[in-house]
Amino acid sequence: MKIKPEIKERIVEAANALVAEGNENPTNEQVRERMGSGSLSHISPVMREWRESQKARVVAALEIPSELKKAIETSLSQVWTAASKLASATVEKIQQEAQANIDAAAHERDEALNEISRLETRIADLLTLEHKQGEEIQKLKSDLDAAQELTANLQTDMAALSVRAENSHEQVKELKAELKSSREDNKALQAELLVIVKKGS
Repeated sequence: MKIKPEIKERIVEAANALVAEGNENPTNEQVRERMGSGSLSHISPVMREWRESQKARVVAALEIPSELKKAIETSLSQVWTAASKLASATVEKIQQEAQANIDAAAHERDEALNEISRLETRIADLLTLEHKQGEEIQKLKSDLDAAQELTANLQTDMAALSVRAENSHEQVKELKAELKSSREDNKALQAELLVIVKKGS
């Protein structure tokens, strides 16, 4: 649809006026209100063109001059070079510190492994000693049981011997008494025999 130049100019003027007043993106309805009248069928395509031209102006305004662009690129290159050197130095320092930490950790790990090995050997020695001591204790218990059994048997034997000794003592006393009596009887018989002999002579 062909729009008359004067209508198109009025639409653009209204849109520019709204932008000047602070409305950076006026709508079609706002432009019609600004104009006081008008058809949206006319305003809409004109505003589409106006918006495209506004974008082109913004892009042109934002485009960097070649001299400034070159200066920025040079500055960025220098900054990047300095940053790269700094980053390389930092990375190298971090790598050195990391390697030192790794070496220290490896040393601590080796010491820990050596200590674990020493403790395992010590535990094995203690277990062997415990086993030997257990065997010795068991042997001592067996010897003690045997000694206690022997002591009990000896005590029984001693008690029996004591009884027998007591009985023997009584028998000895009785035999002594009998011997004494027999001697006395023998002496009496000898006296009687001597009397008889004397009487016969």
